[in-house]
Amino acid sequence: MGRLVITIVGNGGCLNNGLPYNACLIQGRLLLEAPPDIMPSLMRLGLDHGRIDRVFISHLHGDHTFGLPFLVINRWMRSPDSPPLTVLGPPGIAAHARVLVEAAFTAEHPCLAWFDQRVVFQTVGEAFETAWEGLTLSSVALEHAVPTFGLLLAAGQEPVFAYLSDTRWCPNVEKILAGKPKVVLMDMNGGNPDLHTSREEVRKKGLPLTAGQTVIYGTHLFEPFLEDSGNLRCARPGETLLVEWP
Repeated sequence: MGRLVITIVGNGGCLNNGLPYNACLIQGRLLLEAPPDIMPSLMRLGLDHGRIDRVFISHLHGDHTFGLPFLVINRWMRSPDSPPLTVLGPPGIAAHARVLVEAAFTAEHPCLAWFDQRVVFQTVGEAFETAWEGLTLSSVALEHAVPTFGLLLAAGQEPVFAYLSDTRWCPNVEKILAGKPKVVLMDMNGGNPDLHTSREEVRKKGLPLTAGQTVIYGTHLFEPFLEDSGNLRCARPGETLLVEWP
């Protein structure tokens, strides 16, 4: 039997009512997003940042990337001999990340040399696919203000987990949900329907597509909400989601 352990690190959107920013950690090793408060969020939950060997960045907005410099400098200072850190992200992620690290610590800081040697970048796109933990990790194009990608983990042909970051309702969201992954973590920020999905859209359009076989957790929120049903829930910081399959 396969098993994923997913820890919700934060559930807040760019504008929110005091929530830790949206991020989650899978198997203690794959970090989804690097928001500004990523280090205090990881430490508050007792999560070991030294074990992280991959970071998936959905898009280049600051609430998803401004924590990268602090993740880098903590690894450089606390565990410089840890395995190289692979960052998966949209086109431009490598240049964007280096600009952030240099802006945070200046061009003369010695952590930049470590960054250049120990951080590896992979650009994701609509055809991106790689093996990870016995699963297939692929990216899916979403529709937001800038190029944005979600993540899908599949066991063979069976979708297991999907992360649908900032996105309006679009055909690829419908396609992922129609595949009935066991768990989906997705944007339910609401607000501008050209930029974000709302909880109402997920309840009316998304749940029927999954036919009761998927639990959808809302993240990137302005404020928490009470669960609407057993299959539509609010992701909460510190919560652990277990996903199992034959």
